[in-house]
Amino acid sequence: MVKNFRRLLASGLLAVSAITTGLGQSAITTTTTRSKLPVHALRSISATDTNFSDLEFLVQEIGSARVVMLGEPTHGEGNVTEAKIRLLRFLKERMGFTTVAFESGFYELDRAQRDINAGVTVPEALENSVFPIWTSTQEFQGILPLLGKGGLRVAGFDGQLGGDYRDELVEELQEFLRPEKGANTIGYDYLEEVVAALGHFVVPQNFQPALFESQLAKASKLLQKIAAGPDIPRRTRAAFWLQNLRSMQAMARSYAANDLSIKSEAGFKAVDNNPRDAQMADNLLWYLGQHSQEKVVCWGALPHLANKLEVLNNEEIQAFRPMGRAVQAALRPHDVYVLGTLAGGGTYQRVGELRTVPVPQAGSLEAELLGQGSEYAFVSLKHDAPKAILTTSAIDYTPLAGPWSEVVDGFLFLKSVHPPHQGEGSAEPAPAVAAVAGASSQVPLSQLNPAIQRKGSASTVGTLARVQGTVLDRKTGAVVPFATVAVPGRATGTVANAQGHFELTAGRAEILQITSVGYQTANVPATATAGSLVIRLEPAAYALADVRVSAQSQNPAKIMKKVIKAIPQNYRFADDATEVYTHRRISNFDTVQYEIEYLADAFVPAGFRSYHSIMGPSPKLRVHNAHVLRGRQEPVLQDALFGGVGGSVHSSDPVRVSPLFQARALSKYSLRFDTILQSGAVTTYVISFKAKKANSRTTGLYLASGYEGRLFINTDTYAVTQYEALWQEDTIHHNMVAHKYHGSQLGRAGTIANLYSSVYSDWRSAHAVHYERAADGRYQVAVSQMQAIMIGRHLKKGPFHYQIATTLYPHAARLTTVAELSPKEAKFEWEPSQLPKAPSDAALWQTYQRPVPPAAATPSLESRRP
Repeated sequence: MVKNFRRLLASGLLAVSAITTGLGQSAITTTTTRSKLPVHALRSISATDTNFSDLEFLVQEIGSARVVMLGEPTHGEGNVTEAKIRLLRFLKERMGFTTVAFESGFYELDRAQRDINAGVTVPEALENSVFPIWTSTQEFQGILPLLGKGGLRVAGFDGQLGGDYRDELVEELQEFLRPEKGANTIGYDYLEEVVAALGHFVVPQNFQPALFESQLAKASKLLQKIAAGPDIPRRTRAAFWLQNLRSMQAMARSYAANDLSIKSEAGFKAVDNNPRDAQMADNLLWYLGQHSQEKVVCWGALPHLANKLEVLNNEEIQAFRPMGRAVQAALRPHDVYVLGTLAGGGTYQRVGELRTVPVPQAGSLEAELLGQGSEYAFVSLKHDAPKAILTTSAIDYTPLAGPWSEVVDGFLFLKSVHPPHQGEGSAEPAPAVAAVAGASSQVPLSQLNPAIQRKGSASTVGTLARVQGTVLDRKTGAVVPFATVAVPGRATGTVANAQGHFELTAGRAEILQITSVGYQTANVPATATAGSLVIRLEPAAYALADVRVSAQSQNPAKIMKKVIKAIPQNYRFADDATEVYTHRRISNFDTVQYEIEYLADAFVPAGFRSYHSIMGPSPKLRVHNAHVLRGRQEPVLQDALFGGVGGSVHSSDPVRVSPLFQARALSKYSLRFDTILQSGAVTTYVISFKAKKANSRTTGLYLASGYEGRLFINTDTYAVTQYEALWQEDTIHHNMVAHKYHGSQLGRAGTIANLYSSVYSDWRSAHAVHYERAADGRYQVAVSQMQAIMIGRHLKKGPFHYQIATTLYPHAARLTTVAELSPKEAKFEWEPSQLPKAPSDAALWQTYQRPVPPAAATPSLESRRP
């Protein structure tokens, strides 16, 4: 079969590669002459339409089936999701179906159902278990009322690990086995390493199959003992864990056999996915056996849910054995009903880009249904076209011919499909966002154009001069990073870097004002000399006597729970469109190689709530004016320029995207109450945090080995007004991947080699965010500042020692409506790709007033355990 079908099978909805190609076609068998199929016209596909009079025929059509497979051509059609939800509601309310099983993680959905039973909200449970290609869309939200207490149960049948719950898999297994003798001999750390890799749909570079399977065997032996014991609840859980370990083992073997550092994408065949589909079938059959009274609706891609694909006219697909075929073979006749989806036209989404549904071939089933004129319709192959040779494009819009009644039992037809809407809320197009009261399109701005020169240098620019210096703590002598250095007379300023160094242009007679939280403001002359200014800030003496401190108020966990509870009232997470001012600078060793400032229109969708949002709603930027201050953006600098957490709109708002601000993850952090600050009428809690174990569950990222920092919290509103964090990249894992794929050039292996083209001895970043309260009473990011160090070598180009500094002002100006950006979001390019070709208006930059850094910058951040 062709590449897209392989990818649909192999990575399912995981979209690990953004490279897509057109579908090739096999020779299509001519459809034999036959009468037109009877059609059931449908009134609606709306998920809220509960008048099922147009669906009543399905009671007889589906009959006594215990399993209904609801398939889709790809995962990129929003109204197909709506139609499936309406069918799901009908199956629940009219035919007594009790479970919806997703093409998502077997472990994750089991955990989701247990959490729902324990009181966790359905949206939160599904966000951590079902793949975001569905949960991130507005259309999918229509399924939520059907789930939970009194509604459908949820389950998963995929052996792939894809939800955030996976980060707790090994920990939960260890806790379950803890009472058993011999449990401490299991290598949980190695299991954790393998599970982390499986979450990336690969095995570790140094994967040792014998060691992995020996640890699974140890755990399985203990689980078998529990499963034969007298404790019924533990017996039930042991049965689940045995099935889950079998599922993990199957996926590890599959990933190891299809290692793309050895096998190119072109070498990957549909048959290579047979082990995954066999395991998906086994997981579903296990669930059916454990829950003998459940009637199950399966939600996934049609290639997996279909029956006998070998009857179609394609040699490669004939060798593929989908899970649906195995399930049908294991159950009684008529126990399974497969329902696919057809489209007559429209557009769909694949890996962030819109594609047009091909015009149906003459004589195809789609062409026939288009000719009958129904907006929505249903055709039964099981009853009205058994053994008939048909041509349809039900799988990834590829025309395939054969006796389709042996593949699916019926088709739902949509005259036109459209891509999903990203974000929460209704599935209507995003409405216009009114301008915030009191906000103007131009904010008071000042020049922010720092430049790095060797210490001790000074250069005159007209009547101005370059001034540089270092900010220190007067008492300890330690550097004060990210202090704000301003020239109040001209509203000019900059921000010191992580080492306390700063540089700016100022007049010889002007005064510099230096401020930082925790210190008294300092005012010094802006004297440019052959040397460098050393500014020593006096720690502020805060009046703690006026603050009532109780034991309860000093409990950091309770404070954080109040912070999380107040987030919906304190922050605005609706669709947002703003103009962003960004300043970036990168130095290699002691030489500035590239420095740029630019303006971009940004659209941030309401559903964007994760650092790692490849498949979910994600911010889109369009750079419309750029000003290169120094150097040029060479390809080798592109990744480094955007290295570090906090250096883009995606990561500029930690309250929005960090797991630290999610109730389910709070126990994963060590928290410490540091102090209370009093400044005028404002009282602020200062709390330190540190991820107990740095993984995607605690950091929101996949390659972080450390995450810690401090929060400044307003005691009245429980809003985070300042955030500071220190990130450590997982250079060990990164380097292993880089070495593993080095030299690969083709397919996915080549893509990975390009992404991992360097090895690192050090890679860390400091992120500081200042929040300000807007006119509507909600807080928003005023400035996001990132400093990063990347030390290592390019595998082909030699060593580097990068220092990166990025400052973003996400709300430099608010755009009038979201509509200015959101309809075009699919056309947006990756931000680094836009910079070299972005227009530059010299006149604009001569008069443009750059944003002023906030007066309250971030205090020093030390790497330590709270």
